[in-house]
Amino acid sequence: MSKTIQVRVAGKELRERLQASAERNYRSLDQEALARLEFSFDVEDAVVAGAQQKWIDEAMNGTFRPGSIARLRKLAARAKAGK
Repeated sequence: MSKTIQVRVAGKELRERLQASAERNYRSLDQEALARLEFSFDVEDAVVAGAQQKWIDEAMNGTFRPGSIARLRKLAARAKAGK
């Protein structure tokens, strides 16, 4: 099963930018749209992971800010729950 996305609601300028990017990357318009969506989620995941690592580092170093313990407990609970 192939991955496809239909780009119908994009405005003319956005569609043109997406098409130009697709051509530069040797992809179809659908492939480019999917790649950009996936990348945006990867970036979001990295930002969240970085924030969580910062909280862990603060706790390990003993440099607590207000709410650090609560955030660390919440992170630990999420990790235990497999989220």
